[in-house]
Amino acid sequence: MKKFEVISIEPSDLAHFWVVSYKIGDGEIEKEAIEAIDSNEAYIKFRNMMIKQFKNRNKGKRS
Repeated sequence: MKKFEVISIEPSDLAHFWVVSYKIGDGEIEKEAIEAIDSNEAYIKFRNMMIKQFKNRNKGKRS
């Protein structure tokens, strides 16, 4: 799994959307829009999304 570090979670101009800025293992900074009520929920949804991506990649490698 690519390690990542959340840099910031900021509200977007759209209601109930948050922008998560994060740094991946090679130092590249990426952003992801997450639909959530508050920044805590946005962080949890983002973390769960990253876990699902990791699991999906590993399933493909086992086949």
